[in-house]
Amino acid sequence: MSFFASAITAAFSIVMAVTPAINLPGGSDSRPQYPAPPGYLLPWAGGEIHSVTQGEDTGFTHNGLAAYAFDFDLNYETVVAARDGKVVMVREDSNAGGCSAFFAGSANYVVIDHGDGMASLYLHLAQNSVEVEVGQLVSAGEPVGISGETGVTCSDVDGGPGAHLHFQVQPYVEGKYFTQSQPVAFDDIAGNDGVPEYGVSYVSGNYGPGKSQKIKLTPHHVSREFNPQAVPLVRGLQQADPDAVQPTPAPPEEPTPTETPTPLPLAEWFITPETETPEPTPTETPLPEPTATEVIPPTLPPPPPPTATPVPPTVPPPPTDTPETPPTETPTPETTPTP
Repeated sequence: MSFFASAITAAFSIVMAVTPAINLPGGSDSRPQYPAPPGYLLPWAGGEIHSVTQGEDTGFTHNGLAAYAFDFDLNYETVVAARDGKVVMVREDSNAGGCSAFFAGSANYVVIDHGDGMASLYLHLAQNSVEVEVGQLVSAGEPVGISGETGVTCSDVDGGPGAHLHFQVQPYVEGKYFTQSQPVAFDDIAGNDGVPEYGVSYVSGNYGPGKSQKIKLTPHHVSREFNPQAVPLVRGLQQADPDAVQPTPAPPEEPTPTETPTPLPLAEWFITPETETPEPTPTETPLPEPTATEVIPPTLPPPPPPTATPVPPTVPPPPTDTPETPPTETPTPETTPTP
């Protein structure tokens, strides 16, 4: 009997050894799959709530290559994988960012290849915060890094730098971390066919492996039409430069336009052409010239007056004619003594 029991045990052990492991979703034995099964979950920890700060196909920065990207308000918070896959690109050494195209090549990122020609991009991660490495297989819900404000990060409040997570699904191209984004939907968003809407908050159902699923997931595997229409409102402001993996190849002429659009030149444009520019310049330059020329002529007119003053004393001849006439008439009355 013991021999029979030992034979059954050996047979069972052989069967278990040659039988592949059964992976149950959410079970403790689940392993990352590559190629990954279809379906995307929100890229933050399950049960947490975050909102969409910029939707797809906008005139701000989600156009062109980023037409079908989403920005989520993760402010230095944990970013998790949205789908199983293999890490193919990582960068975490940058600490530069701001609302300018000058920072287009300064973003930290993680790219996960899903094995079916598509990959997911996690952009603007904080410096030295990436928790995965190239070649590693990851499951949906596993931590990827911490959201930050590296690269082109424009806040929706004041236009300044703002920490957030830029997420997009894109074709995997070896050596390119930023390619043409594609329409995507999430299985843990029940409404709007799984497509996130701007300004709406969502609870993530991405609990990761080994944790029970607490939110009912609705598969959103229907492909959407690729037809971006948005035109960039700020030309040259791009989320990233696909040809510049390093942050150095930023154009040097970009810092100058950031100083010009200040309110000061706009105010001077209305004031200076009428009051400041015409008045100070003409009054100060001609003053020294006329004063030097006008001081000399007043010294010249004094010589002519002395020549005019000696002329009147030469007029005494007229009084000499008047006394000669009266003496001729006075001797005539002397003829009276004859009678």
